[in-house]
Amino acid sequence: MRNFPAQYTLNDEDVLYFSHIPKTAGMTFRTIVEDQFDDREICPATLNAQVAKIPKDQLKDYRLFRGHLGFINIPELLPGKEVVNVTILREPIARVISHYEYIRRMPGDPHYRAVKDMTLAEFAQKLTAGKVGKNIQTYHVAKAMRFKLDDLTPEETLALAKESLDNFAFVGLVERFQDSLFLLSYILGWKPILNSRKENAAKKKKSFDEIPAETLEIIRENSLLDLELYHYAQEIFETRFNEMVQQLISQFGTAADQAETISSDRLKELLELHYEQRYRDLDRTPSSTLLYDFGQALRGMGWQRRECPPSGPPAYRWTGPGTVSTLDLPQIAPPNGNCLLEFRVIATQATAPNILDSLSVLVNQNPVRLNTLHSDRGVKLLQAVVAPEMLKSERPFTEVKFEVDRVTSLNAVNPLDPDTRQVGVALNYVQLFPQETERQHSAAAQLFEDEAWKNTIDFLSQHLQPQEVVIAPLAFRVMVNNSVLDYDAFLEGKQAQWLVLHKGMAAQISTILMKLLGRGLSPVFANEVFVLYSNRQGIATANYASKHVRPVYIDRVKKNVEHKLKTLYRQYAGKKQLIRSSPKG
Repeated sequence: MRNFPAQYTLNDEDVLYFSHIPKTAGMTFRTIVEDQFDDREICPATLNAQVAKIPKDQLKDYRLFRGHLGFINIPELLPGKEVVNVTILREPIARVISHYEYIRRMPGDPHYRAVKDMTLAEFAQKLTAGKVGKNIQTYHVAKAMRFKLDDLTPEETLALAKESLDNFAFVGLVERFQDSLFLLSYILGWKPILNSRKENAAKKKKSFDEIPAETLEIIRENSLLDLELYHYAQEIFETRFNEMVQQLISQFGTAADQAETISSDRLKELLELHYEQRYRDLDRTPSSTLLYDFGQALRGMGWQRRECPPSGPPAYRWTGPGTVSTLDLPQIAPPNGNCLLEFRVIATQATAPNILDSLSVLVNQNPVRLNTLHSDRGVKLLQAVVAPEMLKSERPFTEVKFEVDRVTSLNAVNPLDPDTRQVGVALNYVQLFPQETERQHSAAAQLFEDEAWKNTIDFLSQHLQPQEVVIAPLAFRVMVNNSVLDYDAFLEGKQAQWLVLHKGMAAQISTILMKLLGRGLSPVFANEVFVLYSNRQGIATANYASKHVRPVYIDRVKKNVEHKLKTLYRQYAGKKQLIRSSPKG
C-alpha cells in the first residue's frame, strides 16, 4: 500500500483479486466486494480446483477473483490484465485458534480428517509451513508477489511478503473491520460500506483465557512470520487510515473536525461527500431511461447479499438488515413531463404480509405514491409517478429509498426455512422512464404476451367505448387509453362499466364478488386467468357454471381451505422441528 496510489478508480483492464485467507472475516468481506461488480464480471470459482476447470479464454472476461486461491497463479492466467490485490489480515494467534476450531466442526472441510484428532498445539506446529496452521498469512501475501516460494528461506519469504503488502491496493484488519471498510471505500471511490453482514461467523469464540499458556506459546512460536507481517500491516494501515482522515477533513470538513477526534458517524458523512465527488468525476452522460437489475453492481446501502437463482437471471436482493435501503442510480436526462418509477417485488409469500404493506419509497427524499400494476404468484409489480422537479438534485445521482416499518427472518415466517437473516422485501429490478413511453418500457406490457392476457385485452378492446371506466389490475392501463382504476376504487364506490377480475390477484375478491351484482355487472368473458364483467347492454353474458367462471365462486372455497391447511402444517412442522432440536433433559 506504500507504493499504491492513495485513491484509485478501477478501469476496464483491471482485475481485482481478493486473496481470502481462512478465518479472516473473508466470507463477509467477499460478499461486500462482490457488491461492487456486475454478476457477469465475477469469476464463479472460489477454490483452486474450480478455477482450473474454467477455459482460459473465459477467465479474461472476469474483473473480480475472490476466494481461497493462494495456490494458483492468477496473474499468469490473465495476460495483459493489471491485477489489483486486496486482502484482510487477522491477529495470528486468534486466527490459528479460529481455524482449528472451524475445521474440527466441519466434516466437509478437506483438512478435517487430518486435524480432527489433533490438539490445538499439534495443529499449530505439525502442519507444513504456509499450509493451514503455520504462518499461512505470510505465504498467501508473498505469493501475490512471486508465486513459487519453495527455494526461499522463511526470512526471505517474510521479506517478500512485506514487499508484496507495499504494493497491495488495500490491506484491512479484522480487529478494525469497520475502519477497514471505510478505508477500502475511500481508496476505490465506493459508497461508504457499513458492516451489517456476518457470513460464516462462529457463534462462540474461545477466549485466550480458556487456553493453556504453554499452548499459546507454541502457537506464537509457530506464527512468528505472521506476527511480524501483521505488525507491519498494522503500521501500513494506521498510516493510510490517518492520511485518509486528514484528507477528508481538509477537503470536506469543518473547524470542529480539526479540533476533535472524529467519530465513526462523522467519518461516514465525510466519506459520503468523497463518494459523491468520485461519482461526479465519472462524468456519466444521462440517458432518457434507466433500467437497473440486481445483477448489476450495487451503489447504495441497506441490502442483503445478491442472490442468483440456479435457473438463471434475474438476480435479486432482500432489503435489510435495517428498515431503510437505498439505490444511487445514474441521473436521467430532464424529461418533458412526468416519469414513472417501476419495480418488481418477488417472494411476497415468503415474508410477513404487513411488511410489504408498509413499504414506502422516496425519490431524492421526495415521497411518491405507489400503485400496484400486477400481483400474482408471489410477485408484485409496483409503479409511481415521479414529477420532473423530484429528479433535480445537487448530487450526481438519483437516490431511490425503500423503507419498511420492520424486518424479520424468513425462518420466523416459515420455520422450515433455515434463513435467519433479517429482511424486509425482495426486489429484482428497478426502472425509470418517461410516462409517455409506458407501453414501450413497462414490464406490465410483457404480461400481455401471455395468451390469456392477450385474449382478454382483445375482447375488451373490441367492445370498449370512449369515456367508459375500467376496473382492473393497473397493468391494463398500459394497453388501453380509457381510465383504468384499481379494485380499491371499485370497493370505495367508484362507478365503472367494466371490471376485469384476475382470479389470483385480488386480495378482496370475496368482497368484490358481493358488490358486482348490486352494480349490475355480469360476466361476459372468461378464461383460465380472468373473468370480465360488464353492465353494457347487447353483450352476451357467460354462464356462472361455465368452466372458467365457476372456479371464482365454488372452487375458491376449496382453495381457501387448502391454504389454511398448508399454513397449519408449516406451523406444526416448525414446532416439531423445534422440539427435536431442543436439548434433552
